[in-house]
Amino acid sequence: MTADGIHIGVDTGGTFTDLVALDARHQLLATHKLLSTPGDPARAVLAGIDALLKRLGEPSRRKARPRVTHGSTVATNALLEHADSPAALVTTAGFEDVLAIARQDRPELYARVPHREAPLIADDARLGIDERVAHDGRVLRAPDNKQIDTVADKLRAMKVRAVAVCLLHSYANDEHERAVAQRLRKKLGNNVHLTVSHELLPEFREYERTATCAVNAVVAPRMLRYTNRLAREIGEPRLRVMASHGGTLPVAAIRQAPVRTVLSGPAGGVLGAAHAAEAAGIEGVITFDMGGTSTDVALCRGAPVLRSEGEAGGVPVRLPMVDMHTVGAGGGSIAWLDAGDALRVGPRSAGAEPGPACYGKQKGEPKPTVTDAHVVLGHIPADQELGESLRIDRDAAIAAVQAIADKAGLTLHRAAVGILRVAEATMARAIGRISLQRGRDPRDYALVPFGGAGGLHACRLAEAIGMTGVLVPVLPGLLSAVGMLGAGPRYTFSHALMLTLAPDELAGDNVTDRSDVAHAFDAMRKHADDAMAAETVATEHRRDIRALDLRYAGQSYELTITLDEPRGHDNPVNVLDAFRAEHRRLYGYAPDDRAIEIVAARLTSEVRGQPVQMPTLATRNDNTTPDTRDLTVHDGEREVTYRHVQRDQLCAGDCFNEPLIVAEYSATTVVPPGWSLAVNDVGQLLLEVRDDAGQGKAN
Repeated sequence: MTADGIHIGVDTGGTFTDLVALDARHQLLATHKLLSTPGDPARAVLAGIDALLKRLGEPSRRKARPRVTHGSTVATNALLEHADSPAALVTTAGFEDVLAIARQDRPELYARVPHREAPLIADDARLGIDERVAHDGRVLRAPDNKQIDTVADKLRAMKVRAVAVCLLHSYANDEHERAVAQRLRKKLGNNVHLTVSHELLPEFREYERTATCAVNAVVAPRMLRYTNRLAREIGEPRLRVMASHGGTLPVAAIRQAPVRTVLSGPAGGVLGAAHAAEAAGIEGVITFDMGGTSTDVALCRGAPVLRSEGEAGGVPVRLPMVDMHTVGAGGGSIAWLDAGDALRVGPRSAGAEPGPACYGKQKGEPKPTVTDAHVVLGHIPADQELGESLRIDRDAAIAAVQAIADKAGLTLHRAAVGILRVAEATMARAIGRISLQRGRDPRDYALVPFGGAGGLHACRLAEAIGMTGVLVPVLPGLLSAVGMLGAGPRYTFSHALMLTLAPDELAGDNVTDRSDVAHAFDAMRKHADDAMAAETVATEHRRDIRALDLRYAGQSYELTITLDEPRGHDNPVNVLDAFRAEHRRLYGYAPDDRAIEIVAARLTSEVRGQPVQMPTLATRNDNTTPDTRDLTVHDGEREVTYRHVQRDQLCAGDCFNEPLIVAEYSATTVVPPGWSLAVNDVGQLLLEVRDDAGQGKAN
């Protein structure tokens, strides 16, 4: 093969950086895993690419010229640590405190002393301009250029590196916002990143729009430094970035809107899990991504579910993203006792440095983690490797867990089991958030665990919520990187409408024939044409999906109804009937004679990616058996004998009906008593609750 045929997927997490390489035929070549470098994330990315290319016999990155698709936590970390990214907000005078007022809710309803995080942008960095546009776009008061210049002088004096411009009702008329942005760009120069709300988010809801623009401004400086460095080292035309909506974007689009990457890595994992489910012939799955720092869960039925608004760092981000929920429970999550001596796990994490106690890098008072509990109980043997260079320090893990056991008055093994059960309770609540609270029964889905720690908890977690099937994909610890390699270009656009359909207009379904609705879709399609033209994508591979946000008159929130079949068939749905059906499913009622409002139009333009082709697994000769050994595992009360097998020893058709631990390069899977395991023809592990209580034998 030629060097130009190498395509590398890179996922940078809080603990590990994962890399997967494919050839020009989209077939797996090699994988690599190394510790992340949080202080300089690009260092681990570039080092990992170099190591992977060396393994493939390529002399250097510059000669190999690989294509790279990258997902990272850089934008999320920049948001959580926004103190080092001075940003400012320019808004309509009188609305400088929108970020501080927010929605006036109480995040901690029962807290005796309520605590609210400080706004993303400090009070003295939120500046007002005396102008006004009405909700219907009428100009009430034009801005004065001298005042804009005064604001620019203040911004220069503050030495801000990014500015969000978000004027009232600019979604209805962007004339003032364009004028202000143009003058600020002229006064501040190219060294200050400018976020303009009608370019990023031309939708109503003042707080959400302002918050989204503020997030973009806060993460821009660090994200631009990071992507610019990678673009220089890799070559900008060959670098693409995974976006939160499950598609990829060029570096130029990320420079303009880095906020689109706040769920970059997790979105790749959900896409990889959806592809794995498709290969296994399973339609409905709940994805369970447990890494070193956090756990992300999402629901898929054929494809990842998207939503028009998410959250990052406790702040709303009103941009399309994969519908997932994140909790601070990962392999590196630290166990601790609260003021009432109750055992808690997370959200604090040991991260990559120093990592769990079993990594042998902790100094001072030991900090027991979820991974350490697994080592103590025997789920992770002391001789198992983690990534390229990590070895397990069992004694350090025992010392860390024993420290918290002594404080809690528990035995070593009961403390370890308690750590796992507390973490699993947090994960179970997360799954309920994306299933039960969305009107979906999790028992109708299979669980797809991935991330380095997903397989350790999958069966116990499935039992806790009534699920009976688990699908462990190939390369579970690297699935986010695998998913990125199977992602195609995707662009999303929105257009505010705010139209009301009176009851006498609801008889037919001529919504898309209305001139204002048709105009909105035409305008967005022109933007999509320009974006796809730059992608040099063949027209026959492109797919445009239209959607409308609708609600009953008087409601505060809306439902997004897709007008086109997801697979690209030209078979538009009846919009109003579909809205009523979804409203009835979610809320139990859907009146036919109540006015309906069309709030916004949406367009997604994409090219469906090609999933990674996993090789067919060989079947086993009747005279052979996999190499296994016995391990003693504690469950807190008793010892249980498990069989231990390396995953690369398994063949298609292998079956086990006894407690089993499957170890591999990137992850570990625990199959507890009462579960069975079967291997399918592409090497995926199918785990099911057994009907019988007996203990069978493999093969």
